Amino acid sequence: MEDDEKWYVIYTKTGDELKVKRLIELVFCKLKRKSIKVLIPKRAIIERKGKNRIEKIKFLFPGYVFIKTCMSYELYNDFMRLPRFLKFLKDDAEPAEVKEEEINIILALIGDSDIVGFSTGIKVGGKVKIIDGPLKGFEGLIEKIDKRKGRVKVRLNVSGNVNLVDLGIRIVENLDKDENELSEVS
Repeated sequence: MEDDEKWYVIYTKTGDELKVKRLIELVFCKLKRKSIKVLIPKRAIIERKGKNRIEKIKFLFPGYVFIKTCMSYELYNDFMRLPRFLKFLKDDAEPAEVKEEEINIILALIGDSDIVGFSTGIKVGGKVKIIDGPLKGFEGLIEKIDKRKGRVKVRLNVSGNVNLVDLGIRIVENLDKDENELSEVS
């Protein structure tokens, strides 16, 4: 049965994600004894309040609740009856499966928790090189870096929908190209 389980996305009203997660866990996992894994990826970012910088946790995809289950018509209809449920992201008439490579990127970014933490980067010449954190190895997904806000825009695909999301980044130091070449040689 584990092999038949796929990832799907439920779309709900922004702000109701945690309520929908609790409903799914209560109704399906406890009462109906169904095997459903629920995931709501979050991100840690820095926001400015006046002169202070505050770390905040926000949803990575507002309004999205990811579920991993073996989908059937019966289960689909049970979901449709849930309060606060709006719809599944669909592929024609049926719920669209999240592609394996898409969910693997999200799972790699969140690691063991459900929060994408901060990445660490160093400035090399005019570019930023990621040296630590969840974005290490995913530099190809980066669209834009905002050094002042400490954020990086990353392009993530979910069931064919392209999403640009802000993730937190800490830029530690500024290396000149000559220093970088020396450190790579030695």
